[in-house]
Parts: sequence; structure tokens; C-alpha cells
Amino acid sequence: MDCENKLYAIREVSELTGVKPVTLRAWQRRYNIIQPQRTDKGHRLYTEQHLEQIKAIQAWLAKGVAIGKVKGLLESGDLNASVTEQTSRLDEVEPLLQALAELSRHRAESIVAAVFKEYPLNIVESRFVNPVFSAIEQMKKGQRSLHFGLIQSIFSAQLSAIIESENKAAHKGKCLVVSFDVLGALSTKMWSLSLLEQGLHISLIEGVSDISGLIDHPSIDKFTHLALHSSQAPSATQVKLLNRLAERLGDKLISNDLLTSLMAVTE
Repeated sequence: MDCENKLYAIREVSELTGVKPVTLRAWQRRYNIIQPQRTDKGHRLYTEQHLEQIKAIQAWLAKGVAIGKVKGLLESGDLNASVTEQTSRLDEVEPLLQALAELSRHRAESIVAAVFKEYPLNIVESRFVNPVFSAIEQMKKGQRSLHFGLIQSIFSAQLSAIIESENKAAHKGKCLVVSFDVLGALSTKMWSLSLLEQGLHISLIEGVSDISGLIDHPSIDKFTHLALHSSQAPSATQVKLLNRLAERLGDKLISNDLLTSLMAVTE
């Protein structure tokens, strides 16, 4: 089968484009875009043209185009159609903030669930999660605490559900994720999702202050990767331990940008 006629399963498309299978399904069902072929058993099959369309959609979304407006651009037939830079945050930010103001957890959960399904992770983080927290930071102390507690619990539950669901389809090995951040930190779970998108099965340990127990732990070798995460710089002692792990594990060790930069400084 030549390249032009090659067909891709939904997991292959996800790996090639970085768009989660649940997002591809949501685009098809809700917005009638990216309509794949089907096997006799109903499995989705995507063509090279579909891959090009997905890449075009990603480019439009990155410029702030709402997913609901993408169909019109696709129907124009010009995948390189120029669009004006849109707002830096999704339209769903305001309805979510209103739901939080009314303490309507159910409505807030519905909005959050839809956004996580319909947009790629980088768009969700930069144009939804970050703007929501920025808006909450501007509130008075009492409101800020209440709204932050509500949205934190909603985001955490949503991310946990996604991790559990995506883990079932992971096929590129088991990854132990160890985080210095406090239990339930969104930053850890958002970063874990990026590993899931690479096909890794995630086992998460949070709130770790000392990683010395990992150095000679016999179970480490049962994992294809060890991933370390922190939103703040750990102590110099912990950074030295990170470097020891790097020496032992080589490419099997994954670290977020902050830890990677600290390890490079101490080499």
C-alpha cells in the first residue's frame, strides 16, 4: 500500500499528531469534522488527507480559533487559510468563571469536561486553565479562596479521570512518575498527561520530598521510564540525587524542564 492510500488507526493518528483519541472522537461527533472511514467492526481509519486536516486544525486552534468555527475553514478547501489572531483565551473561560461565581459545580464540571475533550492539551493549558487561574487570582481574598478550592477539585478530578482512561490504552511501556509537588497538584497531572500522550502507562507518586529511596530501589528496573517532576527547585541534595539517577538510568530518566535545567547546571 503506497503512502497516499495508507490508513491509520486512531491511536496511530494520536501519536502522529498529538491529538488525543477522545478529542478526535469529540470533533467528529459534536462538530462533524474529520470523518474517518470504518472497518467492518466499526474501527476508525484515517487517511493522509485526514492527517493534513488535523494539522491544519491544530494551527488554527493555536491562533485562537474556536473549535466550533473550524468546520467552515475546512469546507473552504484551503488548509492554509490565513486567520487573524483571536483572543488569548477560550470562549469557555467566562461561562466557567460564572459557574464558579454561582457555586454551580455541576455546570462547571460540564464545561471543564467538554474543553478537555475538544481541545489538545497545550491549548487547554495555555488558553483555558491558565486564564481561569489568572482571573481567580484577581478576586478578593474570600472569593479567591472559595473559587480556587472549587476549580482545583474539579480540575483534579477531571485530570485523574483522563489519566485512568488513557492508561488503559497505553502500550509503550510503564512509567513511574514521582513528583516533589504536593498531593493533587495540577501541574503534576498536566505534565503526566503529556507522557500519556506519548503512549506511556503512568503510575503516579506525589508529595515526595526525598528521592534517595529511588537510587537503589530494585523495582525501578520494572519500569521502562522513571519521570521526575517539580514546580519549584528542590534542595541541592535532591538535585545531586537526580544526577545520580541520570547516571544510572540514562535515557530511561525523564524530567520536566525545571529539573532538567537544574541538573545541567550541576553537571
